[in-house]
Amino acid sequence: MKRVKAVTHRHVLKRLLKRQDFRRGYEEELDKLRLVDALIALRQRQGLTQEALAKRLKVSQPFIAKLERAETHNFTLDTLIKVVEALNGELVIHVKPKKLLAA
Repeated sequence: MKRVKAVTHRHVLKRLLKRQDFRRGYEEELDKLRLVDALIALRQRQGLTQEALAKRLKVSQPFIAKLERAETHNFTLDTLIKVVEALNGELVIHVKPKKLLAA
């Protein structure tokens, strides 16, 4: 019987990232996750629960949970500003040119 070589997720991801359309979507999702991670860290550093943050924002706790699971795809700038302000944080946005991918 012929041996089958296992393929790791890293190998598959490396191959997929060569496709520009996949890479673009992957990087967008990664940026969203980094943003959500920063919001969660800020909330936790202040010792706030999702429920306490929801009360500050006058929204439901499930809304905060969806936000923190990156399930809210219509994450507006206004919502982001309100969340950051409720966390006594500072929102800093950097705009920079994209890195050109090698052909």
